[in-house]
Amino acid sequence: GNFRRDVEGDNGDNLGVTDEDIERYQGNFRRDVDATINLGDLAKKLPSACAENNGRASFASYLPPSLVVGATDDFIVDKEGVEETARFFDVDPVFVDSPHDVMLTNKWQNGADALLDWLERDISA
Repeated sequence: GNFRRDVEGDNGDNLGVTDEDIERYQGNFRRDVDATINLGDLAKKLPSACAENNGRASFASYLPPSLVVGATDDFIVDKEGVEETARFFDVDPVFVDSPHDVMLTNKWQNGADALLDWLERDISA
């Protein structure tokens, strides 16, 4: 993939991510290559494949509180994927203004704020 494109999207804004940051991140990601995932095989085993007709997990009512976050400028996980995941967990998805790698750009605060809001609203209550 093209990490720079994933971060910048179509507008060319680097969101505070320098070339040195990308080099460091990609070095970290390279270590993950040793633990590759067969996506074809994984797709056959996804929990959502055994969801009820409404897309909800049969055990959703027994789960602890869950937060599903999507990024508005995500080129990797689309809106439908985030919505499907949220439906599976029987929660409303939260979308933040960010690219896919929420925590790696100068928009990280948007993800942190969404998490804090959820903690204060749904966990602290």
